[in-house]
Amino acid sequence: MALCALPFMGHAQSSKKDRKDSTVVIIFNDNSKAEEKKKSSGEDNIVKIAPLGFINGTFPIYFERRINDFFTVQVGLGATGRNYWRGLIRSASNVDFSSSDKEYNTMTYPWADNLGLYDEADLTFDFNHRKPSVGYMFSVQPRFYFESDAPDGAFLGLALEYGRYNFNIPGKVETFAGSGTYEHIGALKNEHENIADFMVYWGYQSVFDRMTLEYTTGLGFRSVSGQKYAFNSNNGNPLEGMASYKQSVFNFNIGIKVGYHF
Repeated sequence: MALCALPFMGHAQSSKKDRKDSTVVIIFNDNSKAEEKKKSSGEDNIVKIAPLGFINGTFPIYFERRINDFFTVQVGLGATGRNYWRGLIRSASNVDFSSSDKEYNTMTYPWADNLGLYDEADLTFDFNHRKPSVGYMFSVQPRFYFESDAPDGAFLGLALEYGRYNFNIPGKVETFAGSGTYEHIGALKNEHENIADFMVYWGYQSVFDRMTLEYTTGLGFRSVSGQKYAFNSNNGNPLEGMASYKQSVFNFNIGIKVGYHF
């Protein structure tokens, strides 16, 4: 009976060995998938800069974080300086907050409105005497990706962007007593402008080995408010103080960012 059972025992051991071999193959495949998933999760972060940001007077650093396959969040923080683009628009359109033309004037002066006196100090964004000082900016932008796994491919972004721009300008004083001529040679006066943008961005981000390149086009609403130094000679009885202004406009933006992902 023992001799007859030997062939069956050998067959059972062979089948058991085959089953072990099959189990090894299954474990190998699972490990491969785990390693692949781990590799993609190691590329969830991007640090970026905007090389053309100085045109708007911004010097930000952005950080984008992948949340899942189609959703990321980008935040930005940085400093502000002279806004060349705002100055260019003002010069090209010949429109200024402190213009004597009532069609364009939006200033609230520190003196009574019924005096009919307009600002004789340097116009907004005139830097003959005015100097920019350091301000700050920040932004928050959730992003929804369509074509590829985030953060690679086409996306739609909803953004809140805020910038504080600071300036100072010498006050106007009479050059010689009784001369009736006033120049910007007095004590420094602090000015500021706040810009808040609510934007919708369409863009595309290409993710390379370690670098990223992003292009965006945006449309939205811009709210501007600020204070500037205002002066009027008032027939030899000078008036001065801080004048406030506000503006609400539609905004258009084109941007490029370069980043490093890890």
